[in-house]
Amino acid sequence: MFDVSLLWEYWPVILQGLPVTLKMTVIAVIFSILLGLLIALVKINRVPVLSQICTVYVSFMRGVPPMVLLYMTYYGLPIIVDVINTAQGTNISVSDITPFSFAVTAFILQDAAYQSETIRAALLSVDKKEIEASKSIGMTGLQTLVRVTLPQAMIVAVPSFGNAISSMLKGTSLAFTISVVDLMGKAKIIGGRNFHYFEAYTCAALTYWVICIFVEIITKWVEKKINFYDREIRESGEAQLQIDGGVEA
Repeated sequence: MFDVSLLWEYWPVILQGLPVTLKMTVIAVIFSILLGLLIALVKINRVPVLSQICTVYVSFMRGVPPMVLLYMTYYGLPIIVDVINTAQGTNISVSDITPFSFAVTAFILQDAAYQSETIRAALLSVDKKEIEASKSIGMTGLQTLVRVTLPQAMIVAVPSFGNAISSMLKGTSLAFTISVVDLMGKAKIIGGRNFHYFEAYTCAALTYWVICIFVEIITKWVEKKINFYDREIRESGEAQLQIDGGVEA
C-alpha cells in the first residue's frame, strides 16, 4: 500500500541530490546555448565545409535517443582519450573523468543541436532592413550581431529557452544510469532500501514539477521585461524620427 508517511521521510534524503541536478542543468544549458549559437551562425552564413558538418551534426544529435548518446559518451570518450594519448604522447587519465563530466558532455552535445535550430530561427526573424541600416552607418559584422541582431532575437528565443531549461532538468534524470547520484539517483537508492519505489519516485516527481513551475514563472517574467524594454526602445526611436523629421521640415 502507498505509505504517505514515507514521503516526509524520503524527501530530505532525495533533496540531497538536488544540487547535482541543478548543477548539471545550469552547465548543460549555458554551454549548449553557446555551442548552438556558434552552429546557428555557421549555418546562417553558410561557411563552406563547416556548414555541411554542422548540418550532419544537428541531424545526428536530434535523431539519437538521449539514453543512447549518454552511453556512447560514457563508453566512447575513454576510447577517444586513449587515441589522443597514443597519437600525442600525452598521459591523460580516463579515471580522472567523473561520471558527472560524461553526463554533462552528452547533454551539451545533444541539446546544442536543438538550441541551434531555435537560435537560427530567432536570428532569421530579425528584420533584414535593420541589419542593413546598422551596416550602412559603419557597424562591423560583430557589432551588428551584438547590438542589433541578438537583442531582437532574444525576444523570440526566450520562451524556447525556458522550455529548454525544463527539458534539460528532466533529462538529467537519465544521468543515474552512469552512476551520477542526482535527484533521481537518490530516489532510486532510497526506494531500493525497503522496495517502496513508488513513494520515492513520487517525491522525485513532485520536486521536478515544482522546479519546472518555478522555471516557467521566471521565464514569463524575463519575457515581459524584454518585451517592455523592446517596446520602450521602439517608441523612443519613433519619437526621435518624428523630431528629426520636424527639424528637417
